[in-house]
Amino acid sequence: MSYQPNPVPNQEESNRTIVLVAYVLGAVGIFTAFIPILIALIICYVKRGEATGTIYYSHYDWLISTFWIGMFWFVVAMITMVFGVGFIVYGILSLWLLYRFVKGLLRFSERKAVV
Repeated sequence: MSYQPNPVPNQEESNRTIVLVAYVLGAVGIFTAFIPILIALIICYVKRGEATGTIYYSHYDWLISTFWIGMFWFVVAMITMVFGVGFIVYGILSLWLLYRFVKGLLRFSERKAVV
């Protein structure tokens, strides 16, 4: 009789992988286009329920709130571009988004909830 590994990963590893993908998509989206961030948002909304009671639930919430707060400030930046202030707002927003993704990834790598 030979040992056959379980082909289906356990739920925690699945959540861990999906959260990592969402962080990477979000971080890539800062420097490329908006589409990767939107894909990360959809993933977080779809998978968040499966992570109830785990540390990954907090990561999904962190990513979702990062998206919506970032979206608000993105709109503010676009509106204020007319006055020349929008470039500053957009620069600060980009740094804030980078901070949020780095902080989340650091907590993720430590296998801790993000707060």
